Amino acid sequence: MRILSRYFVARFLGLFVTVLVAAVLILATIELVLNLDDLSGFSTPANVADEAGPSGGLALALRFIALRLSSYYLGDLLPIAAFVAAFATFAWAGRVLEIVAIQASGIRLVRIVAPVLGTAVLLSIVAALLQETVTLEADRRFASRDRADRDQIDFRRSAFWYHKGPSITNIRQADPATRSLYGVEVFERGPDGSVVRVIRSEIVRIEPDGTWRFEEATVWAFDPRSPDARPRFYRGVSVALDLASLGGDTLLAADPALLDLPDLADYLESAEPASPTNRRRLEGRFHDRLSRPPLVLLFTWMALPFALRVDGRGLIARPALAGVVALALFFLARSAGTTLAREGLIATGPTPWLTILAFALASGLGLRRRAL
Repeated sequence: MRILSRYFVARFLGLFVTVLVAAVLILATIELVLNLDDLSGFSTPANVADEAGPSGGLALALRFIALRLSSYYLGDLLPIAAFVAAFATFAWAGRVLEIVAIQASGIRLVRIVAPVLGTAVLLSIVAALLQETVTLEADRRFASRDRADRDQIDFRRSAFWYHKGPSITNIRQADPATRSLYGVEVFERGPDGSVVRVIRSEIVRIEPDGTWRFEEATVWAFDPRSPDARPRFYRGVSVALDLASLGGDTLLAADPALLDLPDLADYLESAEPASPTNRRRLEGRFHDRLSRPPLVLLFTWMALPFALRVDGRGLIARPALAGVVALALFFLARSAGTTLAREGLIATGPTPWLTILAFALASGLGLRRRAL
């Protein structure tokens, strides 16, 4: 039985990797052709030195394509690849009568389906890790690149306030490529909650070890024991603070929507966004990111009712078309729910989860016709 389970798991994983690699190559080619002009604006001070010569240009193009694929496509490619792999795995087993042979041997289908679903759970965990590392970093890079000029006022949102530990930080803008923050204010509080020091600087460099270096900073120091005393004032000083606990790498995004999920959850709990619209945007972003990795498992589950309809007659076209329609309906429902939630017509939090639940139940009803 273990050999049979490994056989189907190996087929599923092999097809998953094959579909994923093929989709990445196709999309990379399309992106390179359609966005060739954007390569000239992709260079940053960090990689200008690497652009000289043909090899440098190729490296820049590959970096640009990798970021595009990670930011815009990876979150959808993984569940779609899982759907195609699961469908092909069991549809082929039905076409060559492997399913018939398994059932004739007295083995229930659940014995071969469960290991594949377990593998999909592991792939969902991998998808979550990739989303919070590779995809999130790509989103931050593109968010920084989209700013036309870091010295211009950003009218799209108010300043970014972030509270963690004894410090409250305000950031106007950020540049992940140079690891720099602009328009920074840090309010340090004492044990009783009173402000003991305020540091302002137009530019802050974040070192790899997490140290924040304030250049030409203005500092106000307060004595918590004497509230009426005048603060000590310093201008044009250099300050180095160990603020690694604030999550400097995440603050480089300068947009709460690009925080790590735990930090975004803390922000939604402890801070009040500038407007109800902005709060719905952040809540929608949080639940969208939280619900994306389980789609790998959901799509694997959704493929089963269609794949198991294929038998020895080899009629795959109709179940495959029905599966494509189901996927289209899922993305349509998810998009419609996101739009309605953003407009405040329905609740933001439960919307993506209700969509997942509805399609999971529908797939379960479709499997009732098959004796698992």
